[in-house]
Amino acid sequence: MGRRKIEMKMVKDNNCRQVTFSKRRTGLFKKANELATLCGADVAIVVFSPGGKPFSFGHPSVGSVSDRFLSTQDPNANKCWFFERCTGGKA
Repeated sequence: MGRRKIEMKMVKDNNCRQVTFSKRRTGLFKKANELATLCGADVAIVVFSPGGKPFSFGHPSVGSVSDRFLSTQDPNANKCWFFERCTGGKA
C-alpha cells in the first residue's frame, strides 16, 4: 500500500488544518536543514500558522540570512525568481 495523493485545497476543519500545518511545517524545516547540511546553503524560512503565530528556521540564523539577502548589491538579486517565473513578473 502506497501513499495517497492529497488534493491541494484548503483544509476546512480548523483542528485538521492546525495538525496539517504542524506536520508540514516540520517537514519543511527538515528539508531546509537537509539542504543546508548537504549543500552548505544558507537557508531562512518564516511561516505563520493559521492562528497567526510565527515560526522560523535559519541556518546559520534567520537574521544573518535575511540581512545578507537585504544587503545584496545586485538590484535584481532580491527578486523572487519563482514569482517571476510563474507570473511573468505581473502581480
